[in-house]
Amino acid sequence: MQTSQTPWGGPTQFFYSLTPEVIDQVMLGHGLRPLGRVLALNSLENRVYDVEVSRLQLPEGPFSPDSVVVKFYRPGRWSEATLREEHRFLRELLEFELPVVAPLEKNGETLFRHTESGLFYTVFPKVRGRLKDELTGSEAQQIGRLIARLHNIGAMDRFAARPRLLADAWLLGNLAELEASQLVPASLVTHYATLVRQLHGMVAPHLAALPTQRIHGDFHRGNILWTQEGPWITDLDDCVQGPREQDLWLLFSGRDEWSLEMRAKFLDGYHEMSRERAALTPFLVEALRTLRLVHFNGWIAKRYADPTFARTFDAFGGQNHWEQQVLDLKEQVGLLQDLFDPGY
Repeated sequence: MQTSQTPWGGPTQFFYSLTPEVIDQVMLGHGLRPLGRVLALNSLENRVYDVEVSRLQLPEGPFSPDSVVVKFYRPGRWSEATLREEHRFLRELLEFELPVVAPLEKNGETLFRHTESGLFYTVFPKVRGRLKDELTGSEAQQIGRLIARLHNIGAMDRFAARPRLLADAWLLGNLAELEASQLVPASLVTHYATLVRQLHGMVAPHLAALPTQRIHGDFHRGNILWTQEGPWITDLDDCVQGPREQDLWLLFSGRDEWSLEMRAKFLDGYHEMSRERAALTPFLVEALRTLRLVHFNGWIAKRYADPTFARTFDAFGGQNHWEQQVLDLKEQVGLLQDLFDPGY
């Protein structure tokens, strides 16, 4: 595990060397002819650019013929083996004609390394589409069928290098990072740690009992592009070996009546195409939400040496932020106690 002594933010000094001129040189080395327009896209984790290039020969689909998307991966986060495994999964999904944005190949390769910075990068086709903040019932069902198809393919093999979604790593591992970071105020760190350990004891046995397979890992509305041809799945940067249910709760994560109704429609679509029934009980939704709450804080702490993270999450080390985190975890304890079924 990456530790706070070797923070993921430190090596991102190389991100600042990615000037438009450097990116143009990368494109030329990739066999593409850049036309001078480089637009930085909104990405905290990696550095992603929309680059205008001379007209491309692309397969049929909602692709732009005169732009590509270049992604430089955050150093220290993934090994070459994990990145290659992600790309193999994407190519496999594409072979089964799933509408997913997969890397472009060059001489049979999809992963490359920038010589000067040592950063891994890949080149994607640019999909012409848009994000949707809200979905209709029929769209929710459509997305349910789509993620079911992804899961059917994902179940055909297992990840060897990608991480597993485990309560130990997402709760206790991230807690260790937070304690070592000294970003949690001294007045709250013991209280926060006690709650995380209590929650770990409540959810770990149930999560460990779930079957795991290759999943998207971060399936929210921001990772679905809507095109004239329908929805396309993007960004498998967080794909893991984990329970299918992780991809089934986040799209409609609210507890309000509308969210529950939309989740039911989404699951109706999912079960039209899925080979397996999903065990998405209210208890499991809250268990997975608990993992995400703690993991999100650990995610920020590991990268806080990156000035972009320090600016974006400027309240992260403050009293108010951590008081709210303690309240959120207390709420999770109460919800899980109320929802616990001894026969689960």
